Amino acid sequence: MRLPPGKKATGIRLAWVDQHPIYITDGPSGERAFAATSAAPMKAPNEQAIRALASTYYTGSEPIASAELIAEVPGEIRGRAPPLWRVEFDHWNRPTFYLSPVTGELLSRRHELWRVFDFVWMLHIMDYAERENVNNPLLRAFSWGAVLMALSGKWLLFYAFPRRKKKERSTP
Repeated sequence: MRLPPGKKATGIRLAWVDQHPIYITDGPSGERAFAATSAAPMKAPNEQAIRALASTYYTGSEPIASAELIAEVPGEIRGRAPPLWRVEFDHWNRPTFYLSPVTGELLSRRHELWRVFDFVWMLHIMDYAERENVNNPLLRAFSWGAVLMALSGKWLLFYAFPRRKKKERSTP
């Protein structure tokens, strides 16, 4: 496994794709894949290979509805670098796989219930733009408001019940 002169790998990892071990190097020119048994550089998978890999990753029996190489990463898989293969299956739940264009590895999977959860999570953490900041000012304000409401409720509870006066004992 030899990199071009003057270029050094910043990371190397071993992965299994289609039951074959491969080395994946990260470097200045991006990811590159090499066969682990021969160290020969591997070609990037084409659409037919991506469809075959996605079918092996999928446990259902539904056919593939679409497979496309996307250059713009959707919000549901933030943090991934484009491009990615997006493979969607023909099922009521719309299972969607995102695969690496270099290796064909399964990077992420989503479905409709996940998308509903993502929407509810956005409402829960009150981050309507990025959907991942759990320390935003709006959430802090509502959290402190809830703490103050709980403390005022405890204070009101203390004064809500009349105090019983102790009977004075009369001494004969």
